[in-house]
Amino acid sequence: MEQALDWSQSIWDGKEVARILPRPSVLPRVVELMKRYSLGRKRILDTALAATLECAGVGGLATLNRRDFAIFPFLELVSPGETRA
Repeated sequence: MEQALDWSQSIWDGKEVARILPRPSVLPRVVELMKRYSLGRKRILDTALAATLECAGVGGLATLNRRDFAIFPFLELVSPGETRA
């Protein structure tokens, strides 16, 4: 776990990283998405991430778990080893 946290911190601290933080518009969008797709409490964090990306104008997400984000039509999903057309 310590290695994973160190790796995450090094990415966050990278000068080439654009940090995206939630804006005031994110919470209403999370609520809207949760209601629209009838999502439960276990989907709050994924939905908050998706809404944060959308509100920041980010249209894609690299993920190891496509299933959790496939419901959001505004995100283009990319998984490791996948080639993009």
